[in-house]
Amino acid sequence: MDIENILQDWPFDPLSISARIIETSTGTKKIQMRIDLGLIQMEYDGRPDGKRPKGYDSYLKYYQILANDDENFILNPKQLLNLRQEGMQYYHRYLSLHQLKDYKSVIRDTRHNLDILNLITNHAGSIENFTSQQHRPHLLLMNTSAKVMLKLEKNNKVEALQVLNAGIRQIKHVYQSILDDPQPDLSPEIYQLKELKHRITDDGVPSELPQLEKLEIELQMALLSENYEQAATIRDQISKAK
Repeated sequence: MDIENILQDWPFDPLSISARIIETSTGTKKIQMRIDLGLIQMEYDGRPDGKRPKGYDSYLKYYQILANDDENFILNPKQLLNLRQEGMQYYHRYLSLHQLKDYKSVIRDTRHNLDILNLITNHAGSIENFTSQQHRPHLLLMNTSAKVMLKLEKNNKVEALQVLNAGIRQIKHVYQSILDDPQPDLSPEIYQLKELKHRITDDGVPSELPQLEKLEIELQMALLSENYEQAATIRDQISKAK
């Protein structure tokens, strides 16, 4: 069925995350995310595509069990591909959930992808591990910002700042110890958390993502989908915004 009418009623905005919740005929909730060539529809809970690989909630859960049963377990290329594809599904969903301000679910989904990285760390080769760990700072950014927003919803700024500072320390550790970056303070993730910290201490509780953060997220999505032409355009927009 042609979905052109749906797309015309929901224009794509390359500078923001467009997501919404729909209710199916059976009364269950699903998430829709607008992308440049259409839309993605995801389950609200469980795997975003609703599947149960090997009868388990996720490939992550299945491979964790395999690893627990075999101390010499090594992820093979097919298993690594399954984890990457699963991580991409959760990535799209936690971006949507953050826009929808469901911060508890953002924490759940970013935790899932962080656990994928932990599994790769312990059961994959050094090249695959280094490549995968480059996603960890962004995951920690989204996980930390969601936890901070939950604290701010309760007007608990002291604990919000404690969570935020812990997140900054974690990201610095990743850049210095894993990614071998001597200047982690220049990273976009730490910059965004420090900007959030400044807004909190100035009593400016953020109600939505800053424009620069939206651009950074769009850049991540373009790179992960290998849309390098769009990524180049977004990089130009980021340079102008700074």
